[in-house]
Amino acid sequence: MDLSTLYLIFGDANQDRRAKAIKNILDGRRTVSNLYWGLEYGLLPYFGALHDFDLGDEQAAVDTLNKAGLATVSDGLLYRLSSRGVDQQNQFQASVTPLNELATVAQYDIVRFSRRFIFAVQVVSEYSYSNNRYYPQTIGFFDDQLIKRWFIQNKQRNLSNYFHQLLQQFLSGLENDQLADIFAASLTGHGSSGLTEDQLAVQTDLEPTIIQLNWLKLYSRLFLLLNKDPETPLQLLLTGLTKPLMSGSAKQTFDLFVSVRQPDPATIAQLRKIKLTTVYEHLIEAAIELPLEQFPYQRLLHKQTITNLRQAAPVNVGEWQFKAAKAQIADLQFFEFRLFQISERKKGDND
Repeated sequence: MDLSTLYLIFGDANQDRRAKAIKNILDGRRTVSNLYWGLEYGLLPYFGALHDFDLGDEQAAVDTLNKAGLATVSDGLLYRLSSRGVDQQNQFQASVTPLNELATVAQYDIVRFSRRFIFAVQVVSEYSYSNNRYYPQTIGFFDDQLIKRWFIQNKQRNLSNYFHQLLQQFLSGLENDQLADIFAASLTGHGSSGLTEDQLAVQTDLEPTIIQLNWLKLYSRLFLLLNKDPETPLQLLLTGLTKPLMSGSAKQTFDLFVSVRQPDPATIAQLRKIKLTTVYEHLIEAAIELPLEQFPYQRLLHKQTITNLRQAAPVNVGEWQFKAAKAQIADLQFFEFRLFQISERKKGDND
């Protein structure tokens, strides 16, 4: 995918955004820093949505925007959209509306589902023509075996008729014919090899990145549609695709923390045999990922600390630097500072 296009889509005209952080958020590089900036930028629901794509170099991408007058760039690869950039952003976002459907891609492995579905369509299409030989798709060994097992179990269920009805229902329910054409172009069947995003871009005058985003969005819709139908013969294709909300280690730390009578990060570190700083990182990850009411802030932030932080905090708490806060509150710990920022941001989102 073209990173400069993504920077336009996920950029802002009123806030300097860290180019590297946005790339890492979309790629799903799970660090406390990336998770925090995902929360601050309102991009946390899309964390890891584009993990399966080559996103390119952030320096080259922001340079492209800067030279085109679409964004201003400052030290540390901070960029802010210009008025021209906002106009271009509006055009791009209109082409992938609603963008929030990428949240489904972050929750489930939609790329893997799309590969399974495309392969299944090809197998059934060729079978309907009594053809047992075809060009295999790029798909992993596990999924290749899964599709074979699925087909053996279901080939007596008139699959060709099922797919015809499913695709007719799905495509007719889309907003416009162009989206239907974009989805249909991804499929491979008897006498049809489908199109790449570059080939389709020539036909539609859309950016290849926009087409890829639309494919993700459309396959996420199809996944949710099938997932609601307990009678679908495609149930096996939907298995094993859920992405975890937190890393496994962070979940272990958080679950242990909330289960003990007198939770203390130092005690948790001893019980789990990990560093105290790692416990802090795990708890911050949990605070970022979980709804406000599901994280026990009151156990980790003393009332006086909260009072001191609120008295010293600037208007924009999210961009507040720890160094500046520490200069005003001498005994402040970074862990407390970050938890305060997270809780304030989540309270603001709930207002």
